[in-house]
Amino acid sequence: MSNLLFGPDVRPSAEMVVELINTSPARQGEEGLDDTETLRAMGRRTNVYYRPDGSRAELLAMRRLRDRLDEIVSAADERSRFEMLNALFCSASAIPQIVTHEEDPRPHFHYTLEDASYVDHLKGVSAYALSRLIIIGEWQRLRTCSGEACNRLFLDTTRNGKRLYCDSRTCGNRIHAARYRIRTAERSALSDGDPAAAQEHIAPEQPKSALTRG
Repeated sequence: MSNLLFGPDVRPSAEMVVELINTSPARQGEEGLDDTETLRAMGRRTNVYYRPDGSRAELLAMRRLRDRLDEIVSAADERSRFEMLNALFCSASAIPQIVTHEEDPRPHFHYTLEDASYVDHLKGVSAYALSRLIIIGEWQRLRTCSGEACNRLFLDTTRNGKRLYCDSRTCGNRIHAARYRIRTAERSALSDGDPAAAQEHIAPEQPKSALTRG
C-alpha cells in the first residue's frame, strides 16, 4: 500500500511504533532494547529522524514508552485506547507544526517543539500515528503475527489488508511447511488403508487470531 492511504507522516511513525514494541520481552521473549544504537537503527529503517542523546535515562524512558504503547495497542476497548492516546499527547506537550528539514524537505507535521527531548518527540509521533490509524478506519492493519510461536506485531501495508504473518519467509513458511507435512502424513496413512491414523494428522482449520486484542 502506498502512503496515499496512510499519509506521509503516518506510515514511518507507525512502523517505528511497531519496531519499538517488538523489542519488548513480552513480544520476543527477551529484552531487545539494550542500547541507543538500537534506537538509531530503528530510526534509519523507518525514516524517523529524531536523534537520541545516548543516555541511560533516555533508554529506560524509551522502554517505559514502549510498554505504554503496547498497552494502547492491546487495549480491550476503543474508549480506553482513546483515553490512553490523549494522555500520551498531553505527556508529550504536543504542539503540531508544519516543517521541512534536511532529512525530509517535503512539508510535513512535527508534533512537538524542536527543542523537545527525543522521548517526547517519539511520544508525539507515536500518538499521532496510532490516532490516525483509528480515524481513517485502518486500525485492523496493526496486527499480531498468526505464527504459532510468534507474538510480534506488524503493520499490514498490503493492498488487500489480508496479511497474517510478520514475515512470510519465516513464520509464514513454517506454517505452510507444517501443513504440508500433515497433508503428506494423511495421504500416506490413507494409502496404507488406515483412516484412523489419517484422522490424527488433520490440522485445525484456522490459525490463531491475527488481530491485536480489542
